[in-house]
Amino acid sequence: MKKKISLILLFLLIGAVACGGKNTKKDNTPTKDDMWGEEEGYATIFDGDTALARDRAIDDAMNKLVKVKLGMTISGKSLVEDFQLVESVIEAKTSGMVKDWKVVNEKKDGDTFIVRVAGRVYPQAVDETIRATIENYGRPKFMVLVKENFEGKTNAIGSTVAEHEMMNIMGKAGFEFVDAETVKGLVAKESAKMNSVLKGQISADGDAQELLTDTGAEVIILGDIKVNDQTEVLKKKFPNSSMKSKSATIVLKAIDVYTGAILASVAFNGVGAHISDDVASQQAVQRALASSKALGEDGKTGAFINDIGKKFLAAATRRMIKLNIAGLDYADLAKFRNAIEQRVRGVSKVYSRGTSGKLAVIEIQFAGKTTDFADELSAKADKFGFAVKIEQSFPTKLIISAAKNK
Repeated sequence: MKKKISLILLFLLIGAVACGGKNTKKDNTPTKDDMWGEEEGYATIFDGDTALARDRAIDDAMNKLVKVKLGMTISGKSLVEDFQLVESVIEAKTSGMVKDWKVVNEKKDGDTFIVRVAGRVYPQAVDETIRATIENYGRPKFMVLVKENFEGKTNAIGSTVAEHEMMNIMGKAGFEFVDAETVKGLVAKESAKMNSVLKGQISADGDAQELLTDTGAEVIILGDIKVNDQTEVLKKKFPNSSMKSKSATIVLKAIDVYTGAILASVAFNGVGAHISDDVASQQAVQRALASSKALGEDGKTGAFINDIGKKFLAAATRRMIKLNIAGLDYADLAKFRNAIEQRVRGVSKVYSRGTSGKLAVIEIQFAGKTTDFADELSAKADKFGFAVKIEQSFPTKLIISAAKNK
């Protein structure tokens, strides 16, 4: 199942990489010489640690080299859309993508270490990098909540035709879901919180988010479906027909549980015809959902699911994590903040959000999950002179106490 999802998302994300896109001719394929180049990297020397700064400068140079050379293999629409996602992945991991490399020149300029690296980029290594990223971050667990109205008759959330069909179609493609019984239980026992979810009101640190994450849900698909009778239209063409005709109008929206951001939205229609009203209605919903614009069929994911996969993975590789810190004065906080930005792998930016005495809030842009950051911080804090204790952990927030080592 994992392999199937990896292959699906891999095709979506880097289908144009390595071979130059669908329309690339054989004589346009980059050669080994085309993929050889040089780039300059920079890193700040923190606390006199020149060796660390040198390593980070080399990473920076390789990162730039990979982006420049991969740009040669991606064309047209892919360069605008998918390459932005590829960039976010390789920012966190360029290891193995540049081979036969060497440092051409290196020097210190004040508190900055500068290196010039020459090497050869291997586009096929993008495949391996994104596969690993997908395994860690790109397979969200879904919860489906659909309001379904069949000609004035409302079907209960957790028991709708659409929910069952969506789980069936997406399940065949390897996606996982919060089971229907759990959903029905939440609707019954946590009605106020679930009403907020149904309205798309999912915010970081909110009660609704905590409720959802407890189930393992990472993406919520909200649906609004109305089925109307079209039998009179059918009878105008076929007066003697006993068939019933139904039309389904479907609106779907996918929301990232971690951030409350909308990942994808779509509206579409479907029709069904059968001697039974109920079966005709079900057919209309099923045919609409199986369209290429929606979920897809026969193991091929539709545009709606494609958008969710790409945007969720992009968000996961640039996650914003709020860090509430207790125990550091202003001077020590500055050193701690700089150490996180310079020494914790996967951190790209750190933002100060306010202080009060020995309490502070910072936000961190991190390539991974909050638990990954917590593990990295716990493992490395002592090395840069601080004792750290994780007091509480949430999907997008950590509460910690910290003290400078004596």
